[in-house]
Amino acid sequence: MKLFVFASSRKIRAYYESLSAQNTLLDEAISVQDFLDKILLSPYRKASDYERLLLMQKACLQTKNSQKLHINENFFAFLKNHEYLFSFFKELSLEKKSILDLQNNDYYAQYNEHLEILDEILKNYLLSLKQNELYDEISLSFDYKLNTHFLSSFDEIVFDLQGFLSAFERDILKQISAITKLVLHFDTSVFNQDFLNELLMKLECSHISLKLHHHYELALHEKSIQKEEAFFGKSPKVELRNFELASLQTAFVYDKISSFLRAGLKAKEIVVITPDESFCELLKAYDKLNMLNFAKGNSLTQSFFYQKLKALYDAANEEGFVYNENLLYFEDENTKFDLYNSLLKYLKIECFKEFKQQFEKESIWQYFYDLIQHFLKEENEELQSLIKQELLFLKQLQKDHKLTLKELFELFFMKISSLSLSSVGGGEVTVMGLLESRGLEFKGVIIVDFNDDLIPKRSVNELFLNNEVRARAGLISYERRENLQRFYYERLIKNAEKVAISYVENEEKIPSRLLDELDIKQILDTTYSNKAYIKALSFDYEPAKIDLTPIKAPVLEHNIFEHSLSFTRLKTFLEQKRTYYYKYILKLKEARALSLTSNALEKGTLIHELLEQYYEAHAKHFDYEQFMHLLDEKANYISRLDKELLKIQFKHFAKSENEHFKQGFYIIELEKDIRANYEFKGLSIDINGKIDRIDENKDMILIIDYKSGKVPDHSYQLAFYQALFKAMYKKEAKAVYYDLGKTMSFSEGEKTKSLEELENELLNLSKLTQPISFENEKTNFCPYAALYEKDLK
Repeated sequence: MKLFVFASSRKIRAYYESLSAQNTLLDEAISVQDFLDKILLSPYRKASDYERLLLMQKACLQTKNSQKLHINENFFAFLKNHEYLFSFFKELSLEKKSILDLQNNDYYAQYNEHLEILDEILKNYLLSLKQNELYDEISLSFDYKLNTHFLSSFDEIVFDLQGFLSAFERDILKQISAITKLVLHFDTSVFNQDFLNELLMKLECSHISLKLHHHYELALHEKSIQKEEAFFGKSPKVELRNFELASLQTAFVYDKISSFLRAGLKAKEIVVITPDESFCELLKAYDKLNMLNFAKGNSLTQSFFYQKLKALYDAANEEGFVYNENLLYFEDENTKFDLYNSLLKYLKIECFKEFKQQFEKESIWQYFYDLIQHFLKEENEELQSLIKQELLFLKQLQKDHKLTLKELFELFFMKISSLSLSSVGGGEVTVMGLLESRGLEFKGVIIVDFNDDLIPKRSVNELFLNNEVRARAGLISYERRENLQRFYYERLIKNAEKVAISYVENEEKIPSRLLDELDIKQILDTTYSNKAYIKALSFDYEPAKIDLTPIKAPVLEHNIFEHSLSFTRLKTFLEQKRTYYYKYILKLKEARALSLTSNALEKGTLIHELLEQYYEAHAKHFDYEQFMHLLDEKANYISRLDKELLKIQFKHFAKSENEHFKQGFYIIELEKDIRANYEFKGLSIDINGKIDRIDENKDMILIIDYKSGKVPDHSYQLAFYQALFKAMYKKEAKAVYYDLGKTMSFSEGEKTKSLEELENELLNLSKLTQPISFENEKTNFCPYAALYEKDLK
C-alpha cells in the first residue's frame, strides 16, 4: 500500500476524487503536516499555543536587555509581536542553524549584541519547554524519534514536493528512505531549478541532471529517477483589468466567472485566488447567487458570538468610556450616541457593569467561563465545539499563571481569531489563497489584488535578517522564497485555459512586478466601464409576496459528514430526506403532539432505565425477584396492565439472560456513549451513538441493542454499532438486537445490513458531488409536512 503526502488538504481531496472517478483501489493520502505529526515522536507533550506564548514571554522577561530588540514587556504589546520571534527561531531550528552561525558572519557584526540577546531568549525558552515537559516546532528537531512502525506499514511513500525542504526535513526524508521506499514528485521551472539542483546535491543525488519544464519522480531510496517527462503549459492569454477601488474587483470576479461558464468551463473548474484573505468578505457580501465556496470557510471573527464579546471587551478597555444606563437609549431624543454604548445597546449586552468591575482582577476563571457559556447558548454545534476546545487550554493555563480577566480575553481573542467555521451550502467555484492551490490545476483562474505589496508576499523574518546575511549564513534567501511564489502563480496561470487578473492602481497601489516576470501573453480587458461594474454591484429586490403553493423539495449540495454522524441522522437521510432537511439542516424542532409521549415510548424508556440500573450492580446474572422489586419501585407512571404484562415478559427474559450468562458472558459496558473517527477504505468520518449494552466472553464481544418495539429489517443499525465499537476500541464485535417486545431473545432482524454494506453506503455518500433533492422516498409521516405543503385547513 502506498502513502501519498501532499502539500494541502485540497490536493488530497482532488487526489481522491480523481481515483474515485476511475473506480480504483485507493491508497492513503495525508498532508505534509499530518505526516510529520505521525512520524516524529517526542518524549514530551506538545505545547498549546497559549503555553508557547506565555513561556516565550517569560523567556523574554528573563533575558537582559531584551527591550533593545523592541520586545515590549507589556503583555498585550508582546501578543501583537510574538509572531516574529517564533517564526525566526523556528526557521533556525528547521535549518539546523544556531545564532553562532549568524554571529560569525561579517555582514552582521554590528548586530552581534542583538544576536546575543536572541540567543539568550531562545535558550531560556527551550529550557522552559523542557522543564514543563513540553515540545513545539522549535524544540522538536533537537529531541525526537521516528515512528518506524507507522513508516514500515506502507510499501511506498510518495512525497509531492511543492515547496522547499528545510535541513531538518531533508534529514528526515533520508532516514525514511533507509526504512521504506520513498519517491519525491516535483516539477522544474525557471523559478525553482536552482533550488532543486541544490537539493539533489544535499540528498546525495548530484549525479542527476534536471531539465527545465519537466516532471520528475525521484526514488530517494535508490537515488535514481523513476520517471521523467516534459510538460508544456497552455500559456493562455491573460486578461488584465485595473481598478482605482478594490471593491470593484468583486464585480470583475463575478463577470469573469460568468464569462468562463459561457465559454464552456464548468463551475468546479474555476478558481478565484485571493492574495489578501480579507477580500473574501467582499466576495461573500455580493455572492447573491451562491456561486462561491470558500476553502478556508467563514472566519469566526464574523460570527455574532465573536462580535458581541469583542464589543464588550473593547468598551471595558476604552479609557474614559462611561456606560449609559438609559433603557430607552435609542428612543430618547436627548441621547448623544457613541460607538460603544450603541454597540452594547444594539447587541443587548446587559452584563457590562459587572464585566467592567472584574476586568482587571486575577483568578477570575469561573466568571470568564460562565460568561463565555452565556454567549455560546444560541450558537451552532460547530462553533460551540471549537470554543470549548479553546476553553480547555485556557483552563489549564490559568492554573499555573495568574491571569486577569483582561488577559484571558486577549489570549482568547488571539487564538479564536484564526479559526474558521465551515462554509455550508456554497457553490462550485472555489475561492482560496495561493498556498491552498499548491499542486492543483484549474481550467479557469481569476486572481485579484495582483499588487506589488501582496505579490510576492514578504516574510516576517526580515525583521531580524537581511537578504545578504541569510545567504551567507546558509539560510533560504528572500529572493528564493519569492521565486517559490512565482512558481505557484506560474503553474496556476500556464496550466489554465482562461485567466483573468485584476489589481488596484492608484496613488498608493501599483501592479506586481510579477506580471512582467512570468512571460505571459497579456491583453487589456475593456469589455465594461467602471460605471458598469459599479452598477452591477447594486441589486434591486422586489418585496416578497405571500404564496401558498406547496414548496418543492429543496435541491442543494450537502455533506452529511460535516458534523459527527449518528445512526438516526444517517437513517433519516437515507429514508426521509425531506424530514432530514428540516430537522438537521434547518434545525427546526418538531411540533409537539397532543400527548407528551406515546405509551410505547414510555414503556421502552422505562425498560432501558430499569435494565441499566439493575445491571450496574449485577454484571453476570439476572435475578427475577430483585428486578421485579425494582420495577414496582420505579414504574409508577405506566398503567397497572402494562406493569403486569412486563412482569410476564420478564420471566421469559430471565430465562434467556441466565442461559446467556452461562455461556460465560458478562457485561462490560452499559449505555456507552461513543464518538470516534471511523477509518476505512481511505475514508475517515466522525461518528457517534449510544450502545445499550456490550457483553463479552472468552470467544467474542457482543453488542446488544434493546428493542421494545418491532425489530427492524434491512437496517444498517447493527452495522453502525459495529463501526462505532471498532472505531473506539480497534476491535471487531458481533451485534444483535434484544427483542424485548415479543420473543425476549436475541435477533439480527431480516436481511440486516453488514458492516461491509454500511461502509459501501458511507463511501457512496462521501462521493456525492451533485445537488441532492431532499424529498422523502417513503410515505412515512413527516412531522414537517404542514410546513411545506402549506395546508392551513
